[in-house]
Amino acid sequence: MPIDDLLIALFLILLLSRLLGEGCQRLGWPVVVGEIAAGVILGPSLLGWLHPNQVLANIAELGIILLLFSIGTETSIKRLYHAGSQVLLVAISGIVLPMLFTGVVAYFWLQLSPFAALFYGCALTATSIGVSLRVLKDAGQQQQHSSQVVLGAAVADDIAGVVLLSLLYNFANEGSIAPLQLLKLIVTLLAFLILAPPLGRLMIYLLRFASGHAQNEGYEAVVMLTFICLFAWLADAAGAPALLGGFSAGLALSRQFTWPWRRYLQNPFSFTNKLEHAMRPLTEVLAPVFFVYVGISLDLSQLQFNASNLLLLLLIVVLAFAGKLLAGLPVQGPWRDKWLVGCAMVPRGEVGLVFAQIGQQLQIIPAEVFTGLVVVIAITTLLGPLLLKALLPHGTVAKKTPQ
Repeated sequence: MPIDDLLIALFLILLLSRLLGEGCQRLGWPVVVGEIAAGVILGPSLLGWLHPNQVLANIAELGIILLLFSIGTETSIKRLYHAGSQVLLVAISGIVLPMLFTGVVAYFWLQLSPFAALFYGCALTATSIGVSLRVLKDAGQQQQHSSQVVLGAAVADDIAGVVLLSLLYNFANEGSIAPLQLLKLIVTLLAFLILAPPLGRLMIYLLRFASGHAQNEGYEAVVMLTFICLFAWLADAAGAPALLGGFSAGLALSRQFTWPWRRYLQNPFSFTNKLEHAMRPLTEVLAPVFFVYVGISLDLSQLQFNASNLLLLLLIVVLAFAGKLLAGLPVQGPWRDKWLVGCAMVPRGEVGLVFAQIGQQLQIIPAEVFTGLVVVIAITTLLGPLLLKALLPHGTVAKKTPQ
């Protein structure tokens, strides 16, 4: 991508996402809706000024990694642990129900093969961590019990999504499944999530020691970005989404870090606060790029608008919503919390798009079915945050921490 194209692309993305994000906030809508809408306007669906490409995809990936880092700094591992059984039930329900509902429709009504129908259903199982947690964070609700359940279930969904994608990819290429390779992948993912946060805390002590000898300005921002990139790379090397590396790096800075030997890993608050503050401006700039890119990745112009297609599309959207809404039922507490968790699990976002793109590349999913699948992913990604915002306690406002 030539530098002049990249510069004008970033100009358009940052400007329009800011304008539409502010507009949505004034209307009481989630900011992320405006950012995704900016991508739909700039992308092939409407103006056609921007198209998906690897450079923008990489910048968008960095944005979501930084956002997950920010969320990790405010996450309580202890609360995630205590919500463990609920997290597991929500995650399993949120995978099985949408896969079953939409896979059956894909087999009978879209007339896909059994394997293609399974792949179609799996594409609508994973939850986008970034979309709903951005809404909860903007509303100051990230510390609530329901938010911790959403976070844990979304992480579990991402892990399950990676495992499912690897399984289906191998089967599509080789016609068989390697159990030992699959077991190795699962063990590696779990080991990374367990060991990465304490390893990160140890590295923070080294960074604090080195900070006493640093003489140039911007030390905190440079070492923190280096730290996040390292953990994102380690996550990718372990077979996990790189964004889970950013999340693990954030957990290492969390005030509520929990570890059996935590007395040896006390949080040096004055230093970690500097690190956290140093990353906020960069996160605020790059995180919206990801949500705009989700909109750019859509091409609604390819959708054939006739009565039968629209009815079928509506049916799949309803089933995709229902599968995730029902997943919130195991949550303990009032019905508002159950529906809140269900709505927070609705957005498919980046994980669903990855599934859809790989399905098309492997020629598992036909082109016309691919477009409809992407539209379903887009609708859930746009409407999920709106439903979530409507269920949040009245009077919550977006809170910005003073810089």
